[in-house]
Amino acid sequence: MRGRLGVMAAPLGDRQFRVLFAAQVVSSAGGAVAPIALAFAILHLGGGGTGIAVVLGTEFSVYIVLLPVAGVIADRMAPKPVLIASQLILAVFQLAEAGLILSGWATVWSLAVVAGGGAAGAALFGPVGRRLLAQLLSGEQLGRANALTQATKHGTAAFGPVAGGALIVTVGAGWGIVWDCLTYVAAAVLFTRLRAVRTAGGRDGRGDCGTRLGDLVSGVRAITGRTWLWTTTLADCVTSGAFAAAMLIGPLYAREHLHGALSWGTITGTLAAATSIGSILAARWPSRRPGIVMSLGTAATASGVAAMSAGLPLPVIVAGTLVAGIAFGPAQVARVTAVQQHVPIDHLGRVAAYQEFATVLPTPLVYAAAGIAADTLGSRTVLVACAALIAGPALLPLTVPSVRALAAEPTASSRSAARPPAEAR
Repeated sequence: MRGRLGVMAAPLGDRQFRVLFAAQVVSSAGGAVAPIALAFAILHLGGGGTGIAVVLGTEFSVYIVLLPVAGVIADRMAPKPVLIASQLILAVFQLAEAGLILSGWATVWSLAVVAGGGAAGAALFGPVGRRLLAQLLSGEQLGRANALTQATKHGTAAFGPVAGGALIVTVGAGWGIVWDCLTYVAAAVLFTRLRAVRTAGGRDGRGDCGTRLGDLVSGVRAITGRTWLWTTTLADCVTSGAFAAAMLIGPLYAREHLHGALSWGTITGTLAAATSIGSILAARWPSRRPGIVMSLGTAATASGVAAMSAGLPLPVIVAGTLVAGIAFGPAQVARVTAVQQHVPIDHLGRVAAYQEFATVLPTPLVYAAAGIAADTLGSRTVLVACAALIAGPALLPLTVPSVRALAAEPTASSRSAARPPAEAR
């Protein structure tokens, strides 16, 4: 047992990764509490569901708009100052948010403005973190590092709402936001302990890369030039939208057909915990064929949604959700690791940002459409469509030879060349 744990935790032997991992854990500890604290603060103001939608919608919109720019910054600037800046931006705006709430001066629109400012830090964090990790580790160690990171992230998501609820009940929503601010400050301090890493983001010699617009276009070409990458990214766009719709309709379904909030909390808690378990399994047994794993694992996430759409009892839905989470953990790890291993390092920040952009872009439209459809057609009908739109598009990339053939280890040239070799497209 000790030997297996040693293998799974092997990336922690790298000092740079230990610092990065510790900072991410601390940052996640606050990020898991903040959403519920903010939601209750808005409700306390009398903003209701519309107020929550305005604040989160503003935050989400700013995040989407800034993602491509964040990808360019990740590829062109040294990672250490960008990571520190991302956490300090989040800390400053969370402090402002807490100040508004605790002083009694908060309004829905003031909270929306502050939340939008904090989204800038969130947009910066993801692309530069993934790029740095690919510079620190390689091979199975890289996959295990991603698995540890994902396991911690989803484990925090499983217990964060409970901790957030307890914090709000004891000291209030404003102090819950203060806690989030402090975790961002602590993460920024930890990031100062990173050793400097060269950005390795030199120009690739193509004529359109001398401008920031050229940088953006070059990042798009890094995706479209690899068939396995653009097909899986397109599939993720559809499946993520369908899954977001299912999560939106889930509480309505639970209220109508199960036992309300308690049932829905059980389902979402199971999903987060199971995804964490799946990520741990991926650390123990790294994927050899990431294209196959990400397609099959993503398709399996439809199981819990399908169980709800069929009107099955809660224990069966929970069992389906357990399967979904355990399958999705390795799929998510395989997806992130494959990009880090097969995309040139000087394009990795932009590709990571564009992938995130593609997966979150449909969410606002999906939210609006799913709500209307549920009111018109019923929650179960919408969930049937969601399950189909998760499983079907997730499996389609398996018809592409380069997806099936995608291996865990990159060729030497694929890590350094700006253009993919013909056999990798």
